[in-house]
Amino acid sequence: MSGSRAGSTSAAPLPGARSRVPEPHLGRAGVRVASFALAPTRELISRLKDAGVVVIPSVGARRHAEKVAGWGADAVVVQGCEGGGHTGEVATSVLLPQVVDAVDIPVVAAGGFHDGRGPVAALAYGAAGIAMGTRFLLTSDSTVPDAVKARYLAAAVTDVTVTRAVDGHPHRMLRSELVESLERSGRAAALARAVRHAAAFKRLSGLSWARMVRDRLALRHGKELTWSQVLLSATTPMLLKASMVDGRTDTGVMASGQVAGVIGDLPSCAGLIDRIMAEADAVLARLPAR
Repeated sequence: MSGSRAGSTSAAPLPGARSRVPEPHLGRAGVRVASFALAPTRELISRLKDAGVVVIPSVGARRHAEKVAGWGADAVVVQGCEGGGHTGEVATSVLLPQVVDAVDIPVVAAGGFHDGRGPVAALAYGAAGIAMGTRFLLTSDSTVPDAVKARYLAAAVTDVTVTRAVDGHPHRMLRSELVESLERSGRAAALARAVRHAAAFKRLSGLSWARMVRDRLALRHGKELTWSQVLLSATTPMLLKASMVDGRTDTGVMASGQVAGVIGDLPSCAGLIDRIMAEADAVLARLPAR
């Protein structure tokens, strides 16, 4: 999960939702940092910065990092394909140095980090630090239901898959009953399932069918999507809530980085940070001898 971002308030606007961000009130509301799973527009970055908000988009390609840097982003989180959620095709070890060389703003590395070796490697590549989503999700402080945490802890690296079956875009998540069902389903069955999910989300959100479809079509990026993918994309928040809040691992989406397959404990956040820093110090101490 590019979760990707502990300790800050994040905002991820949907297409067409720019009017929901009241420019004069962001600072007074206490928002300090806005992070985006999807790149914001130049206008939104400008409005956030005018309100005193630090803007840190997450990207999965060098060209996207160059674009948001040119628009005035304060820093950028670079997620390689190992990271959870919507992801690209380039590994962190290849993508990170490309972006570090291409932009003049701080670069935070994400995707594949879980222990003290990660910060050392990221700093060697030129990053300012690392971001971890899945590793912080799997802590004792995380509010994710225990049944869901158990599902992550039981996963092997090969159980963390990339699928386009949910919304037509590459999405890294735990293989689950829902994912397997979507990948097996024909178009008619997939559409029926998507309509049921969309109708439930419509009731919860109060959005109109037209708004839901319009917002998600704006994310097509020129790709051909089936109607079931468009509708499932519109209801992704509900699919995430089903698993990560309600504990329904059979009906929800469990976004995950590949590191879920090598994580086997649930430390506290404070304990995890202390451990990672101690491990990083130990790695640095051993380097001269090598």
